[in-house]
Amino acid sequence: MIKFIVKLEKIVIFELINSPRMMKPIAYFTLAFAPVIALGLYFYLGPKYGKAFRKVLIQSFIAGMLGVSVLAAAKILSSILGLNDLRSLKRLLFYSFITIGLASELGKFVLYRYYIVPKKTIDRPIHGITMSVMTTLGFCSLALPLFMLHLFITQPAYPETSYAFIFVPANIIFAVVMGFFVGMGKFIKTYFTFTLTGLLGAVFFHGLFIFTLMTQDFKLLSLFAFGSTVIVFILGIKAAMTDPESD
Repeated sequence: MIKFIVKLEKIVIFELINSPRMMKPIAYFTLAFAPVIALGLYFYLGPKYGKAFRKVLIQSFIAGMLGVSVLAAAKILSSILGLNDLRSLKRLLFYSFITIGLASELGKFVLYRYYIVPKKTIDRPIHGITMSVMTTLGFCSLALPLFMLHLFITQPAYPETSYAFIFVPANIIFAVVMGFFVGMGKFIKTYFTFTLTGLLGAVFFHGLFIFTLMTQDFKLLSLFAFGSTVIVFILGIKAAMTDPESD
């Protein structure tokens, strides 16, 4: 009996090591990506804009960490309702754009939009993007470890090591999209339209990102990465050049 158990353990270990989804040790270095970038922003922008700005940076980071609860709740609810059977295209789209995309971005959005953006410190659109990115870094700092430790209820079937390395950069892209429109919306009359555009835009980009990973369509993922980077670059320049006081 003991020999059988030992043999069974060896088989299980062999299967885990040779599994394409097995997390490679180097991937755990990615856990430092979000906190290190957040610290960089804090120490670079903090002295430049003052104590009040530093305080909002910290609040944004914490808001992002709290936003992970929405994603966790969505995953639990999805499991209870039996929506994790991803054998059909409809289920795959629902999981990508709703369970992950909408839940993740909504979790970041609520405190960012209604607690962070109204602050006087956010006095120009570029600051809206900055706080959106900081919120996302807080989100990533908690969500990525939960994913890597398999503490979420469901685990998607895409390469975990690759996901770990691109998780933070991808979420920063979504943050710039949301931050541009929500931040810009604070200074114009049609704020509701801009705010909704920011949320839905981030959800779309996040959902498409997850969908390309789950279908392992790496050509589409490459096009997505290139296109979204160009869009984010343009939005960043537009926000930096916009001065509400001169309008």
